[in-house]
Amino acid sequence: MSDRAIEQFVRGVLGCSCPAEIFRSVTIEVNPPVFADLAQTRLLRIGGRLLVLLLEASEAEARVLPLKQLFVRGRQLRDAEGYNRFRLVVAAPAAVQQPLAERFGGLAGRDERLHLHVVGAGQLPVFPRQDEAQQ
Repeated sequence: MSDRAIEQFVRGVLGCSCPAEIFRSVTIEVNPPVFADLAQTRLLRIGGRLLVLLLEASEAEARVLPLKQLFVRGRQLRDAEGYNRFRLVVAAPAAVQQPLAERFGGLAGRDERLHLHVVGAGQLPVFPRQDEAQQ
């Protein structure tokens, strides 16, 4: 996947207004250790400023997704590595998109630099096979 495609996803689908220069440095980490308990995740590290965790979830998985723990780990990673923002992107069926957003809205300890985006599965970027991704 090209950095340009990632930029289009982050700006278009997520609505991020990050400056263009941060997209000059993009790495994709497949199944990062800090989120090892989740299957098939991708962590995008963009320009030393933005962390984006992408995951797909079935309706059943989305209903029990440990949002609080994911955001605690995301915040810790963001802060430890000096990033500005952590965005969790969950591709899930329409039936659970609103309930996920409501759960996120009710989380204690959120800050303005933590974001949840719930999208349809077809909205996630297409990545190369795991053995082709940058690690």
